[in-house]
Order: sequence, then structure tokens, then C-alpha cells
Amino acid sequence: MSSPSAPRLATTLFDGDRLRQARVYNGKRKIEVARALQLTPGVISQYEQGRTKPSPATLAALSLHLGFSPEFFERRARPPARVDESQAHFRRLRSTSKQQRDQLLVRLELLTEILERVEAHVRLPAPAIPSIGADDLDDSGVEAAAAFVRAEWGLGGGPINNVVRLLESKGVVVIRPVIGTTDIDAFSTWVAGRPLVVLSSDKGDAARSRFDAAHELGHLVMHHDAAPGLQALERQAQRFAAALLMPADVIRAELPTRMSWPKYFDLKTRWRVSIQALMYRARTLAVLSPDAYQRAQIHFTRYFGRETEPVDLGVPEEPVLLRKALDLMETRLGITKAAIAEEARFPLRYLDDLLADAVPAAESRPEVPVG
Repeated sequence: MSSPSAPRLATTLFDGDRLRQARVYNGKRKIEVARALQLTPGVISQYEQGRTKPSPATLAALSLHLGFSPEFFERRARPPARVDESQAHFRRLRSTSKQQRDQLLVRLELLTEILERVEAHVRLPAPAIPSIGADDLDDSGVEAAAAFVRAEWGLGGGPINNVVRLLESKGVVVIRPVIGTTDIDAFSTWVAGRPLVVLSSDKGDAARSRFDAAHELGHLVMHHDAAPGLQALERQAQRFAAALLMPADVIRAELPTRMSWPKYFDLKTRWRVSIQALMYRARTLAVLSPDAYQRAQIHFTRYFGRETEPVDLGVPEEPVLLRKALDLMETRLGITKAAIAEEARFPLRYLDDLLADAVPAAESRPEVPVG
């Protein structure tokens, strides 16, 4: 609990970027905060930019309105993590609002702070993502990049059992926030040297989620320094995902040269990818001709529709790495979530909210080693 002198001390140490985080985390615009406190949006901007500092009374009002303690707004030895939109490989930028994207990025910033505290006590797998420049990669080059990753990681030629677990074993933090919109499928970025992949929990399609995870791995592998959002990069990442999940030299021999729905149903179960992805893979590998692919698309839509596919693969893969780390901290070191929240100066309810993005329900979590 904050002491009566907390707003006065926090005002002295006030960090405007903390106000930005608290505001955006709550999904509020500057004008909304200004109205609630009977200020102007310009004053809120000055606070966030560090040009002026709020009075103790104003800081107390900001704290109450945004739900963060006055101590949260204090400047610390290390500045807050910052994730710029120019560093994040969002898809479908035109159909998502800036407010939605900013809110997700702030969640990543705050989660990164939690990760730093976790890593002070538990050794997580070090990032081990191959880096392959993709400036001049054609389709065959992207296929080769995916084949290189499979070889580097010893995946063999068969199906990948669990894509999320694979990414976590290579140091990727995977989160699945309930983002409240169907306009963002997934995105990826690097924060403080740690790769992060965000998968939408608003879609319950296991095959699509696996493909999204592989797509974002493609960005991490090939587009570390590339400007996000370019359609050419999205096409490369899509080709990479297909090649990673369905290696050409193996899947080509298994795809039927004539359309057979029972065969495609079997392949979906074996490779854990959608029938649509399998058909498109057959098209790109010239197993199906353009005309045959077009006819298959028409038949598929007629018999099965576009919203759902036959053959249910169950629930999407869940991240488990952070849950295991938190369990170790509590059982072996006696460090609880409440202690983490106090150290981070987060309200416990907000910490629970952030951790829910990366920690599935206990009853659904499998065991996973933490390096």
C-alpha cells in the first residue's frame, strides 16, 4: 500500500513514459484522461514527454484513475522497456487501429519487465534463432531457409509435434492474449534481446495457430532488421511457414496428384496443418495444376464452407515456459506473484492480467523443462 507521502516523492522522481504505459495499458486516449482530471490533452502530453511534472495531487488523481500506484510512475535505475511499432511485424495494419496496436505493445513492454525479474532467479532458454538475410530471397531461397532451420534444430523430415513448445525451447517467449479483435492474427518482435511471438487467442483454430507461430518464426529468422508491414515480407514469412511445417521433399511424396478428400483429411491429422494450407502447398509444389487447385477450392467451399474445416485438431497449442518458471520461483525460492508485483510496482490484478497472456490454466499445462 502506498504511504501518504508517496505521491510527493513520486512527483519528484516522475517518469513521463510510465504515464504513457499506464494510460495506453488501460486503453485510454490522452483526451479521456484529461477530461477525467479536468486538464487539457496538451498537459497530459507534456507530462508524458517529461517537459513538466504533475503536482502531488494531480499524480494521486492519475494514480486513482489509471489504477497504478504512485510509485509505479517513479524513474528507476533502468528506463522502461520500449517497443516501437516499427519493430513489430503486425499483419493487416490497415484493418487494426493504432490504439489496439499500441495497447498490445505496452503489454509487451510491461511483460518484458516481469521477464527480467523472472530471469534474475530462473534461467530461461537463451535465444537461439538463426539469422538469414532475406533481402534478395526468392521462393527457393525461402524454402532453403526453412530447410536450414529444420536441419539446425534437428527436426528431421516429419511433422513438428508442437510448434509453440519448439519456439519456447529456442528462447522465444510466446504469449496468447485475449486481444478483443479478430483483425490481428499474430505478430512478432524483439524486446531487450528476447524474441516474442504474440498469437491471437480470439481464434480457436489449432492448425491456423500453428501456422501463425511458424509464420512469425519466419519473421524472426529472416526479417530481424527489415521494416515490418511490407507485403513482400509477409509472403516470404508465409512461404517459410509452409516449408517449415511441410518440408517439400517429404510432403511432395505424400500429397495426392488427384484430389482425394479422405487423403487430405488424413494429411491434416498427420501434419497438423489446415486442408487449405495443404492444398496451397500442393499448388506451389506443382503437385496440383492451377486449374486443379481452382476446382478443389470451389468444391471445398461448396461442401465445407469457409468458416470451419472438417477434422478437428483440438485446442491450440499453449505456451508453458513462463508458468514453469513461476512455479519454480514459488516452490523452490518462495517468491510469489505478490512479491513480483510489489517489486515491479504493479497492482496484483494487472500482473495477473499480464501473466494470463503467457500462462495457460493449470489444468491444461504440460510439463516443460526450463533451461
